[in-house]
Amino acid sequence: MKRYLINHNCVYNEARNEIKNTDNALTIKMTAMRARCLSFIIEHAADGIIDKQKLTSALWGERGQFVSDANLTQLLYLIRKDLRTMGISDFFVTIPRMGIRVNQQIAVDVLPDEKLRKRYGIWKVVIITAFALSLMSLYAVFDMLRSTPHN
Repeated sequence: MKRYLINHNCVYNEARNEIKNTDNALTIKMTAMRARCLSFIIEHAADGIIDKQKLTSALWGERGQFVSDANLTQLLYLIRKDLRTMGISDFFVTIPRMGIRVNQQIAVDVLPDEKLRKRYGIWKVVIITAFALSLMSLYAVFDMLRSTPHN
């Protein structure tokens, strides 16, 4: 599961199905279907126009042929509403009878994996702690040598 930084200030976390604004800590928990749809849109943004049928098939699978356009329209409306709440307007536009196109002027970046970041974060603490203990030990040794009388 990936995390994306949208518009330089919103983190979309696929694993948690949530969007969080880094400026004001506002968080929106999305339904699983909305999150899957947003993930698909982000992953296929470079395709230009994301075909409506391709999107429907990706979300509903074989049942996609029985899903009405109204279902997809409502889903896209709710995603737009969530993004607008986060301060992101016009993330994607509807191309009538074709599909949607992502606004290329809104930056979307993949963020590093949290597990890797946490793992390296722990190692930083361990290394800094070991370094600090080494310095304190050296200071103690030098202090002992300095205070010991020389014959």
